[in-house]
Amino acid sequence: MIMPENRLSESELYIMRAFWAHGGMGTDELGALVATRGWKPTTLLTFLSRLAAKGMLAVEKRGKSNWYSPLVSREEYGRGEGRAFLDELYGGSARDFLAAMVEGRALSADEVAELRAWLNAREVNTDD
Repeated sequence: MIMPENRLSESELYIMRAFWAHGGMGTDELGALVATRGWKPTTLLTFLSRLAAKGMLAVEKRGKSNWYSPLVSREEYGRGEGRAFLDELYGGSARDFLAAMVEGRALSADEVAELRAWLNAREVNTDD
């Protein structure tokens, strides 16, 4: 479970998306992937240090440089963030969240049908 102190800033999440898409890499490879942000190398190193301290990245010394690998999958982080969002805004009630999405027309009829089918399939699979 992702703890509040391990939640990611927008910039940290941007970096983690690069790791989730490409796997482990060094700072040169990562720098090329995030070049559009215009971060200085020291800024990128600060973000990498924070991500390692939060338990999101493993750091391995390779020669004179570091190799970083994700320790938390996108799915695992998403589950933790989803739970935190649900707890913070809806008191942990998935029903209240879905009601807000449906009644606020944030979900189309097709999306509601897709969710219904998914929930029905999960119900069948958990009856074992």
